Amino acid sequence: TTLTFGQAVDNCDILHEGTFTYGNADDLTTVNINGNKHIEYHDNGKYYIKSELEWVNECEYNMTMVEVTIPDFPFGKGDVMNVRIKKVDGNKIYYTSTVRGISWDGVFTKIEKK
Repeated sequence: TTLTFGQAVDNCDILHEGTFTYGNADDLTTVNINGNKHIEYHDNGKYYIKSELEWVNECEYNMTMVEVTIPDFPFGKGDVMNVRIKKVDGNKIYYTSTVRGISWDGVFTKIEKK
């Protein structure tokens, strides 16, 4: 259990390995996390973001973007995104991302491999 935003968050290790999705049904992004490797697939795999992960603690990581193929994406190689897990509820992981001083909230859904 790690203290984040003044409250304890359990089960953060759910995000340390696996396949996740975020976004809406029309534009679902798939995320694979394997050790310190992080790959996001956008637009049904047409584009991707490859990053290196560094876990700050059980519930927070810094993601350094290594390769970005998304056209007109506001961030690029070398940018670091900080992700803090706020809550884990079943297979849903609620988080806040911050990059270059811009923050937003999101939800990852862990999916089982078929």
